[in-house]
Amino acid sequence: DFDLSQLMSNADLAMYRSKARGRGTYTIFTPDMVESHKRKLSIANSIDQAISNNEFQIYYQPKIDGKGVIIGFEALIRWVHPEFGMIMPAEFIPIAEQGGKISAITRWVIEQVCVEMSVLRQRLQRRFRVSINLSGHDLRHSGLFDSIHALFIKHNINPEYIEFEVTESAYLENFALSNKFFRRVSNMGCAIALDDFGTGYSSLSYLTQISIDTLKIDRQFIRELETSERSRLVTGTIIDLAKRLSLTICAEGIENHEQWEYLLEHGCDHVQGFLFSKPIPLDQFDTLPARFERRTLMQSNL
Repeated sequence: DFDLSQLMSNADLAMYRSKARGRGTYTIFTPDMVESHKRKLSIANSIDQAISNNEFQIYYQPKIDGKGVIIGFEALIRWVHPEFGMIMPAEFIPIAEQGGKISAITRWVIEQVCVEMSVLRQRLQRRFRVSINLSGHDLRHSGLFDSIHALFIKHNINPEYIEFEVTESAYLENFALSNKFFRRVSNMGCAIALDDFGTGYSSLSYLTQISIDTLKIDRQFIRELETSERSRLVTGTIIDLAKRLSLTICAEGIENHEQWEYLLEHGCDHVQGFLFSKPIPLDQFDTLPARFERRTLMQSNL
């Protein structure tokens, strides 16, 4: 006494959950998989509408130099869904990538940063860069550069205010395309940052073949600075390598003063993390201090 089509549908859900976990695994179907699947379908089907209805928002996380001065921001997308409320990118970006919608979202982010650039310049009143993340799917999009160039012209954007971030793995998976794209972007005046450095399958030899401006130390190394001698050694080595290659080094995920002090002592140029500020929308920029003082932050950690 069961519905055969429902049985097959449930088995499919369990099978795809196993595939997502990797080879040599099995999954027993549970009813919550149906609700999870329905949510994913709803999110996937809502992306086009979210773009047209401006349901996405840009949050900015400050990047700080060694003196505590804001020298830039990382632009991070958020989605205020009419049914589900706030959806974080860790959930909807993979769905957008699977459904072929990620390029449309990336274009929206770039244009929104362009739209908000005039307000950012009024608030900061000094040279800075806004970092925009690109995925491997974006790099395989043949019209990406022309789209960026057209948006810069449309909104009268100086490319020197923009930095594009790409993960090490995404860069290497699309090595030839990435090199061509970033060479053109760099010639236009944008900066290039290699994110999650040291977490992929790099051989380091590729660093001699690409043109980048910044290496970003992944938060997993920063998180373990106080407990792992190996993490301290790796972090120090990455900083030393970046200096020898004349690259800027940026560490993300700074959550306490001790981490910042360690990075400063070892020559890290820029940092970002909850110690300074969570990602915030544009209308909360007045809450940011003119400068983050080391003593003040040290006392706030006590």
